[in-house]
Amino acid sequence: MQKALQMQPELTMSMPWIPVLNRDNRQDSCRIPAKTGIPVPTMTNRVSATLDEAEDEISRIVLELGRQQTKSGLAGFIASEIRRYTPRDLMEIAAALRREIQSLPAHYQEGYGASVHEQIFGTHHRILLMERNGALEELPGEIPDPDLFQTFCRMVQQACLLPHHTDDAHMTPMGRLLYYLLSCFLIFVLEEPAHPIGTPFPGGFRVQLRGGVVCCPVKEKEGDVPYALCRFCPSKQA
Repeated sequence: MQKALQMQPELTMSMPWIPVLNRDNRQDSCRIPAKTGIPVPTMTNRVSATLDEAEDEISRIVLELGRQQTKSGLAGFIASEIRRYTPRDLMEIAAALRREIQSLPAHYQEGYGASVHEQIFGTHHRILLMERNGALEELPGEIPDPDLFQTFCRMVQQACLLPHHTDDAHMTPMGRLLYYLLSCFLIFVLEEPAHPIGTPFPGGFRVQLRGGVVCCPVKEKEGDVPYALCRFCPSKQA
């Protein structure tokens, strides 16, 4: 059945759901992405996935992510994956981020909170709006720096599956994955910095736009933060 669907992509559009057997030999729903024909197990809430579920999902997603060569293909794949995060997922992530921000010094909360909201939820909305308008399919060109992109994909899998010591939604494996998918879109599709202009950092520094160049005050500090986006980000050291 799967082989037949792979050979006839038009069928995957009219038959998006088929029953499959899970590990307990019970039927589950499984989505077949139109472009890949790879079965995708459904989860009600992604951020609450078990570790086994998350490992399987992240491995599948990173593998398919690394196969992309064009900006339009990468953007379309990212859009298809972030759409699978439910409204409840997003609400739980927002609540967890709000709690984290409230633990920061008072003078830092407002600016950092606005930047995080734009980086996560602004980018999420931006991708889905571009998809709805057909703009993703029209993105020209190939993914910049293929070697760096492959390094990014390997890093994502490692970072998402790190042991986590909190149940906060944004720090679960699937919560981290959303963060990296959104960052991937910004960096490798739009070639924009991972952090919005104006993002504050300790010491009173901010991401700034200078003469058309985005400058980041911590660009050269990437070695101090494991799995940071700095080495992939197109911004320049301030």
